[in-house]
Amino acid sequence: MDPLQIFTIVTIVMFVVLAIITLFISINKRTLFAKLEGLIEQGKFDEFFKRIDSPMTRLVYPDYNRTYFKLNAYMMKGDYKAANTVLDDLLSRKTSSEQRADLVVKAFNIYISLNKAKKAKAMLDEIDQLEDAKYSSAKEDCRMMYDIAILKKSNYIDQMERALDKMSGPARGRLEYLLALQYQNRGDMAKRNEYLNRSSRAMREAMGGDTEAK
Repeated sequence: MDPLQIFTIVTIVMFVVLAIITLFISINKRTLFAKLEGLIEQGKFDEFFKRIDSPMTRLVYPDYNRTYFKLNAYMMKGDYKAANTVLDDLLSRKTSSEQRADLVVKAFNIYISLNKAKKAKAMLDEIDQLEDAKYSSAKEDCRMMYDIAILKKSNYIDQMERALDKMSGPARGRLEYLLALQYQNRGDMAKRNEYLNRSSRAMREAMGGDTEAK
């Protein structure tokens, strides 16, 4: 067998091996993602953190993705101290522009939920600088959330109440929750409680729970 034939055979074998490895990683990535997601949903956090750092997970997922997944788990667990540490780590990393945009929006929502006004404002300023048109709705949503949750405004009430009839499920529940916050900002606790109850009911319905009005 001449050298050219040997080289051709070796090359083909290498491509086949690479294809098999790529397929193996792709299949395991989907399987692992479903498994990890299921562990979080079931509240099995000890098992989740053990599996996220396993050799197999390290093989199929880059460190950034695994760390991002840990952030979601800490938030679901309610361990906000650990979540803040992981978030600071992610924000300090060099990432692609798309990863950075996704991360700052995620960070903004976390800081809003934890009532960290200064950090939320820093993320909002960065979000406002995003140039891609696909982030326009995220910009508007984050500005609205900042106005309501941090600046304690209530100027979105009329707009949101007009939109309610077009909404259903979790989207409606979220809108009703934001209306509850705004009525609280306005000092109207009766309307605040009304929308808070409606929001809770919408969320229970979306999760297939008890739909009876309380």
